[in-house]
Amino acid sequence: MSMKKKVQVVIAGLDKSSGTYKILLLMTNEKRGSFWQNVTGSVEKNESEEAAALREVMEETGLKLEDVVDLIDLKLIHHFTDSRDKKCQEYSFLLITDKQWKIKIDPHEHQESHWCEIDKLSIHSVKYDTNWETLQKAIKLIKRYVV
Repeated sequence: MSMKKKVQVVIAGLDKSSGTYKILLLMTNEKRGSFWQNVTGSVEKNESEEAAALREVMEETGLKLEDVVDLIDLKLIHHFTDSRDKKCQEYSFLLITDKQWKIKIDPHEHQESHWCEIDKLSIHSVKYDTNWETLQKAIKLIKRYVV
């Protein structure tokens, strides 16, 4: 059985009024369970994980490629079985941008977005432990990035 490759991307956008970074969370639509998560998606055939991460961010948020400051491989790989009983291998990234923008929601996937203050995020902010583990690693890097 082949393993499905996926990506998870934490987006850190600079809040220019406070000079701090905030994390973007997206709420899945009702059909998908109505829970908060990072940007996630599948890696397409002949696509690198990095390319998939950028493509998913642009598709799910409307971010333009020229607004990406950095894409960092968090060196976290999660293994799980998805809701369709498919084995998955998920690669985690942190995307840094120097802005926050009005998110373009795709109603087929999400229903809401929210820019969260880093210090207000907790294990209860997202549904899955893999999202929380990825957020924790990303936040450590963001705090170093800002110093």
